[in-house]
Amino acid sequence: MKIFALHPILFLLLANFIFASSWPQWRGPNRNGKSETKISLQNDWPEHGPTMLWQSDEIPSQDYGGFGSVIADEERAYISLVWHRDVPTETRTITDLVLRKMGARKLNLPKELVQKAEADRMSLSPRLRGAKLDEWIQNWIDQNLDHKQKLVLSDLIASRFKKGKLAMPVDVINKLFEVKNRVFENQQSLTDWLNGQGFSEEIKEKVRQAVPPTKQVAEDVVLALDLITGATAWRTALESVPTGRKSSSTPCLANGKIFAVGSERIYCLDASTGKQVWDQSLPTREIASSILAHKKSLILLAGNLRAYDQENGKLLWENNKVSGKAASPVLWETGGKKLLICNTGKLVVAVDPKDGTTVWEGPGGGSSTPATSQTHLLVHAKDEDAGLIAYHWVEDKIEEAWRIPKLTRRTDSSPIIHDGHAYLIGAGMRMCVEMKSGNVIRKIMAKHDISSPILADGKILAYEINGSQLKMIEANPDNFEEIQKTKINALKCTSPAMSGTKLLIRKEKGVGCYELGETKSP
Repeated sequence: MKIFALHPILFLLLANFIFASSWPQWRGPNRNGKSETKISLQNDWPEHGPTMLWQSDEIPSQDYGGFGSVIADEERAYISLVWHRDVPTETRTITDLVLRKMGARKLNLPKELVQKAEADRMSLSPRLRGAKLDEWIQNWIDQNLDHKQKLVLSDLIASRFKKGKLAMPVDVINKLFEVKNRVFENQQSLTDWLNGQGFSEEIKEKVRQAVPPTKQVAEDVVLALDLITGATAWRTALESVPTGRKSSSTPCLANGKIFAVGSERIYCLDASTGKQVWDQSLPTREIASSILAHKKSLILLAGNLRAYDQENGKLLWENNKVSGKAASPVLWETGGKKLLICNTGKLVVAVDPKDGTTVWEGPGGGSSTPATSQTHLLVHAKDEDAGLIAYHWVEDKIEEAWRIPKLTRRTDSSPIIHDGHAYLIGAGMRMCVEMKSGNVIRKIMAKHDISSPILADGKILAYEINGSQLKMIEANPDNFEEIQKTKINALKCTSPAMSGTKLLIRKEKGVGCYELGETKSP
């Protein structure tokens, strides 16, 4: 058999084509939420929605598998997670999951306001129901909460008023949070603690029923799924520790390797076989930041901003000024320079990728991933005064171009820059802004929340209503309208991925693959 060598230029073009046709990391090939493949997407979906090609075997999510998103090349889809399962135990633990199942949420308000809310709840007349109760609740919220408190706590306050005297008392909730994650030796030990708190019999029984006779154990898992059939090509599992839903990192595919974050490690696998190449411990747990591969390094936010060597996992540098565990870094190439951009607290920071030194910082912050173009940096900011803020490169320095201050409950969704316009699909809205001027072209209130949208064939694909629906929106400032919608039941907080015209979606119990390409006439 003859083996032909490819011309270097042809090899480079082929390599670029393969890279562009895949979705190798969080936010796509260039980490900007955009598919780089020239494709034609179907505008007229069937009544039942796009054709589902396959759905994988069961893969847990949320408290048992986090909210990481899918990546893909032209042959396989990949997903990494901290895979939890329950095993019997004599011990008893009041975990976050137990508290959520009981509806025990802290009322983070000033003490006097908490006392007023509790007194008003207990004095509510049982005759106050339906629309009149809703009106009373809204009046109470308007009179007692400021704008920020309304955004964060309105739903919780309303729920407690609707439950009336059946709602769990605040002092009980506070005591349960004091012993969150404490390991009681056995059921009797838990009962003895409950008996000593002055709880009612109803509350004690509710807690006993909510705390299971099991504990969570976990493995760090990466799955490779065949892109044609959805069958598992390989599965690699490493012994781990349970960290719950906060472990929600998306893996990265580079140089024939899969790089993933587990409960307390960063590790490398061979993409063809799943064989482990190296494994390096991290200084913290519960990481949602997704790895960025740049040259020979891997960058992520794991307590602080850190870079590791792709070959052996050795720590190359760290920057303690950039802290957090949820935001994902992105590369900005501008003015002949390459800068790492990452959110932290209420700031967005630019770092030299060579050694991790801080170059610049400005208002921003939060867990969303900034978007970049050759001239602009766009940040969906946690800083309330910044809102959606744009920076540009001017005479060898970064300056603010414009900002649209806003106050929303969620600032997790990542923006997109396309054809000279900024698109924010999240935080309860769809907004189109001219990049050069900062003028708002169109703003529509909608039920988009945490998930970050993607763009392909000039169309934005975004989840709405906690991932239950998929919307196709035209990325055109003159016609910023919804083209199609379908029920999809995606896992909320995750984002879709594209491989060619195939759409890959993380669901509550697995991964689904849909065909979005135009149907060719016979």
